[in-house]
Amino acid sequence: MLAAALVSACSLLVPNEERYFGGSPSSSDHGGVGGYSEDRGGSSHAGGNGGRNGGGGGESGFDSAGASGGDAAGICSADLADCNGDPGDGCEVDLSSSIANCGGCGKAFACAEDETCEAGECVSVSGCSDRTREGFLPASSWPRLAGCTAKWPRSSLRAAKTGAVCGFELGMCQVPADACGKGWHLCAIPPFGPAEVSEQATAEECAAQPGAFVAAVGDQSCEPCSEQGSGAACCGERCVQQSGSCIYPGRTAWFGVYNNHINRCGDIESNLVQRGVLCCKAP
Repeated sequence: MLAAALVSACSLLVPNEERYFGGSPSSSDHGGVGGYSEDRGGSSHAGGNGGRNGGGGGESGFDSAGASGGDAAGICSADLADCNGDPGDGCEVDLSSSIANCGGCGKAFACAEDETCEAGECVSVSGCSDRTREGFLPASSWPRLAGCTAKWPRSSLRAAKTGAVCGFELGMCQVPADACGKGWHLCAIPPFGPAEVSEQATAEECAAQPGAFVAAVGDQSCEPCSEQGSGAACCGERCVQQSGSCIYPGRTAWFGVYNNHINRCGDIESNLVQRGVLCCKAP
């Protein structure tokens, strides 16, 4: 009778142990008590929750990235992106060349008309702010040199762009450089210099352009580019053809006089048809 009573008492204790220690062979080890409890930190189960919440290797973190595409940046290379959120086609957009998604996803990153996407930046194709090139045509023959007509009040050819879109047909530019399209600059400004023009066009090609397009250097000597310097160097039939030596030795023309004002590199203005700026695209 005594033995039977002991067996019965032991059988009542086992379920309690299983419920408390999880029923594992090592559950009688007191180190396992805090190790399992969901209300106490430090267990592998708690670590699993941390993995899911923080994406630190938890299974749900992987699933959410695959399902929503929200973690596409983590699985796509630097130039690729999952712009449509469809995991079926993966990183379907090349941000370095996509006109619709240039440098990022969505309409905010779409290039405008007359722009292409190069290295994740929208760049003008014509080279002109008003999207119309008047000198050095066709553009395919002159991919880095353009003549863009414009009018502007008296200003320096080296004044920084304001970002305004302008041109002879659109309205007056605030500064000459605004006539150059996105990704282009007024030719020969530092650090580029006069070779930026002479290496792309011969003296004959420069002189044959239909208009007058000014570069950001003097005609007689390249520097100083100031109000006291010589006249501004020019390409085109309407330039004053003379024997300046800045861009082409003995053959560099200048922009001429307007309203009895000598158009010097640092002090220039234009309000005449077929006159504008010479725009260059950096290599």
